[in-house]
Amino acid sequence: MKPSNIIQSAALWALALAAACEPVSAQADFNSGSTGSFGALVVDETTATNSVRTIALPPDGILNCTTINIVSGYQLKFTGNAANTPVYLLATGDVTLDGYIYVDGSSHIGRRGGAGGPGGFDGGQGGTDPANGFGPGGGKGGWGAYSTPPAGTSYSGGGGYGTRGTETTTGGSVYGNSLLIPLVGGSGGGGKGDSTMENQYGGGGGGGAILVASNTKISSNYGSIYANGGYTPYYGGGSGGAIRLVSPKVTGNAYLYVAGSQGGGFGRIRVDSLSNALNVVGGSEAYASFGANMVVFPANLPDIRIANAAGTAIAATRTDPVFVLLPAGAPATQTVQVQVKNFNSVVPLVAVVTPEAGNRTTFNFDVNNTSGGTATGSVEVQIPAGVSTRIDVWTR
Repeated sequence: MKPSNIIQSAALWALALAAACEPVSAQADFNSGSTGSFGALVVDETTATNSVRTIALPPDGILNCTTINIVSGYQLKFTGNAANTPVYLLATGDVTLDGYIYVDGSSHIGRRGGAGGPGGFDGGQGGTDPANGFGPGGGKGGWGAYSTPPAGTSYSGGGGYGTRGTETTTGGSVYGNSLLIPLVGGSGGGGKGDSTMENQYGGGGGGGAILVASNTKISSNYGSIYANGGYTPYYGGGSGGAIRLVSPKVTGNAYLYVAGSQGGGFGRIRVDSLSNALNVVGGSEAYASFGANMVVFPANLPDIRIANAAGTAIAATRTDPVFVLLPAGAPATQTVQVQVKNFNSVVPLVAVVTPEAGNRTTFNFDVNNTSGGTATGSVEVQIPAGVSTRIDVWTR
């Protein structure tokens, strides 16, 4: 039965295989891909208000700069776009990171889950039937009080990403890869409920994702990039996000933060350079990897797209995830159709159905893409009626 409404409101991610892009050990003329159309990005006393410059991200999240200079003591923040893409700061010239850049996940607002940072995923809603956090590593909803959970229940889980969220049965899973290709942020924590209204809090939002690339050099004199998970009391915090730096030369000392909050797992850090002399500090350095994979946007990257959900076609031009609202009395069994491309193999997939209240459900299926190009497949899922429900499809 065709749903009465489909809402598109955040980024869709195909968590493609790391093998889609082989590491490059040397490249004489690295190109970040910047067109220079944004001009010089400067954050200092002439461009900041109360030491903060906030930039609204374009639909693709890409700022095509000539040079980038974040002066010490000044902050760069972003207003996310409709698809909540990651931030891509690309430069044809030098990048100087001496100040602060923020792509953190947001804290909960009462029972509402915190928003994911750019490229990250939202926290689950709190209440009597708390929701799971969003994202591949979304934490499960659970008990919210700072006391022993009743029999048969568990504390809400923190979002996972580079490491698992805490709580044995409710913590979010590990996903992604150390190359940060594709670039994706952290997952939201589970919402919280209890027998009273007192501890019914939303989960924290997952930390965002940011890539900084320069044709020439990235340097930092103890500058900072924050991609931490969002806060919520007790348990159910968002996981940390993702930070990637790519340039022929990367030098100096940088505070790079991808910590989870309140049980959220750590995110991921990646530095790719032909001459790396960067010292990563700040407490998240154990979750950093280093290499020389001098690629920003790999060609022919594998992709997954939801083509139809519960009888409604999804335009190929849309990058937002799909939210379905079935009318009362609609059958729970619905079909999700997907298109995959450039995997060149049988693709193991999982459809994830996450209602705004209660637990998510998952449905495994495979699509044969051994001939390359684009292939289509479908899976039957169970969608509750009368509840706004998000549909995601990822590799498993």
